[in-house]
Amino acid sequence: MTRWIGLAAACAAALAAAPAAAQYQYNAQEPQAPGFAAPNLRLPPRDARGEYATPNRQLTGHDAFWNLRIALNVAAIGCRHPGSLQLVADYNRIIARHGGLIRASETAVIARLGRATGGNGIAARDRTSTKLFNYFAQPPAQKQFCRVAGSVAQQMSAMDSAAAMAMAPAMLAQIDQPFIDFYDAYARYQVDLAAYRAQRGAQPRTEPGIQIAAAKP
Repeated sequence: MTRWIGLAAACAAALAAAPAAAQYQYNAQEPQAPGFAAPNLRLPPRDARGEYATPNRQLTGHDAFWNLRIALNVAAIGCRHPGSLQLVADYNRIIARHGGLIRASETAVIARLGRATGGNGIAARDRTSTKLFNYFAQPPAQKQFCRVAGSVAQQMSAMDSAAAMAMAPAMLAQIDQPFIDFYDAYARYQVDLAAYRAQRGAQPRTEPGIQIAAAKP
């Protein structure tokens, strides 16, 4: 018995005496991407102020309302959390209450895209809609997105159309925040991963990046 106690004490002393870096290398695991995201995402570019160029940035008027309506549509279809039934009910009230504003916003967006592309704007509207659906459906941000979308839908369902139009930019910024928060977390993960691999002398990987939707249609 005394022999085993002495052996255990010797092992503990040897481990305590080992360099801290060696213990870290033995125990640490490679950093994992937030929200189970792919390890090779390419984040949207940042501007001079360090802000991500998301498709919802600095929008006003019909453009902001149209993006907001698509965001709430994605939430009503895809969110499955406590309160999601209320979200769907609120979204249906929004469609009924603000139908005229929804149609006016879509008409304005189609006209703007038509001028930008030299076409009738319909095909450009469809491409932009697809990108927006994909943007708002990004899995790593869904938990926070669904929570915020539920709150925004509840607010909008009780507004008249004039108030909904005026508040659209602010509400769109709220809905965009979960994705910005995810990008910030992912950027920190990239820094941590690079430091982890540099410490071990690993060569940077050159996997093709997965592009995330940015501001351009």
